[in-house]
Amino acid sequence: MLRTLLLIPSLAVLIVAQGQSDAAVYDAEVKSHFAADAPGGAVLVAQGGKVLYERALGMADLASGKALSTANQFRIGSVTKQFAAVSILQMAEAGKLKVSDEIQQYIDFPKKEKPITIAHLLTHTSGIPSFTSGSAYGPDAYAKDIALKDLIALFADLPLEFEPGTKWNYSNSGYILLTAIIEEVSGQQWADYANEHLFARAGMTSTTASNTQGSPSEAVGYSEDSTGWKPANPISMTWPLGAGNIRSTVTDLWKWNSSVFAGKLVPVARLAQAHEAVLLADGSKHPYGYGWGFQNVQGSPTIEHNGGIDGFVSASLYLPKEDIYVAVLVNRESDDANNLAPMLAAIALGKPYGWSAVPLSAGEAQDFTGVFVNSDGVERYITAEGNKVRAMRQGSRPMDLRYLGNDRFLYEGDVITLSFQRTAGKVTGAQFLARDREEQLTRSDKPLPKPHVEIALKNTDLQAYVGEYELMPGFTLTFRADGDRFFVVATRQQELEVFGEAPHKFFLKEVDASMEFHPEADGSVKRVTFIQGQKMEGKRVK
Repeated sequence: MLRTLLLIPSLAVLIVAQGQSDAAVYDAEVKSHFAADAPGGAVLVAQGGKVLYERALGMADLASGKALSTANQFRIGSVTKQFAAVSILQMAEAGKLKVSDEIQQYIDFPKKEKPITIAHLLTHTSGIPSFTSGSAYGPDAYAKDIALKDLIALFADLPLEFEPGTKWNYSNSGYILLTAIIEEVSGQQWADYANEHLFARAGMTSTTASNTQGSPSEAVGYSEDSTGWKPANPISMTWPLGAGNIRSTVTDLWKWNSSVFAGKLVPVARLAQAHEAVLLADGSKHPYGYGWGFQNVQGSPTIEHNGGIDGFVSASLYLPKEDIYVAVLVNRESDDANNLAPMLAAIALGKPYGWSAVPLSAGEAQDFTGVFVNSDGVERYITAEGNKVRAMRQGSRPMDLRYLGNDRFLYEGDVITLSFQRTAGKVTGAQFLARDREEQLTRSDKPLPKPHVEIALKNTDLQAYVGEYELMPGFTLTFRADGDRFFVVATRQQELEVFGEAPHKFFLKEVDASMEFHPEADGSVKRVTFIQGQKMEGKRVK
């Protein structure tokens, strides 16, 4: 495994205005996510204009043995969207546009059944399908440069997913159109506008939106397969643009956040538009504004956004009441940024999530097992092996739970809690509480799914299944055999090992999914049924 070959530590640590004991708490949390010999991350925690903690841990480049530092640039992915949103607000402040304007006033885009406004693009309520879910978006395509007009053409003629303003659905296409509007109104390329009107004004000296990559300070991004860490798929920055092409450092992101909320980029009154939950046509609100989303850390409201792009994940999180800011940049595809940022913010808040485990007997663990269902009918399976309890959402992956006492559990490595409820001493329900939502679960009478029984595989049998199968336009499953082992990779996802349970039937251990191949009369295989919460039929395309 690549992660064990290089043992050069990255110890770039800067601690300001913090006692050693506080630093140790931050260190412990960071070390629970990153190791010195693998791709890792850089973090920064600040409050009231002072850095509380800053550290990088891991490798910037496995091939050269170069360790990460806090000066490394990372792709920040969709954290870029707040930069595009501020650009639009600057133009609105200058009287060059209104967010209520229809987008066709500024760009060439087909009229749809209902008007689409700039605000719809900003809030992901336009109904325009996201190009990143389309068949034209894949590693072979996005490794090459594309002109903005050609990128827009990929989704311009697609039907809307819903009437604008009636629903919320994340769409990278909307922020590509915002990029086009920024360029049209300003007369500048996106990268040039960002440099002059965003980065320079915020004092960001190590940030770029240029399409040119390869700066010596850029960390290499990685994905993981059965052989270990490998460089992620190359992606031309002409694709993500204002939806996700910025590269930055944790320090520069702090400068950005400080400048934005101080009113240096747009007046505070104008900025407030971006930090209001979008109001949908039915009167409900969705916790997303203009390029920022809204959650909480231990009850304190946050303004934040995460990002993910080939080889990198990121998180930018701000608690406005306490003036606490956290940036986490990671050079590997993982959940680390999403999970670590609120953990660090909670430490700064003085309310760490690190609850201590309480002993639980095997008999007590069995009390919690069963099938629990939310109001939408989605099932969550609670299982126990000895005194170890796990939870798995239907179609997802199993998660270890830490017992906190009083029928309450914590999802390991996360901040999600599961609190069980009893009636006459028997567990009858549970409250699922995450930072962005709360669900009431009811215990059903349904039996837990039977565990898969693994059988041995033979390479000679597997060869019939090897190939690529399309489940929907732009989404395929590609199977390969390595000796007597079987693997699958879904479009733009990590490769997973596949295990056999019966002739032509297989399953995954990392997520709740199974598949069955359907041989033809001549023994050839042209179809596969994939089951992950729902059944999907796939046809062989290669």
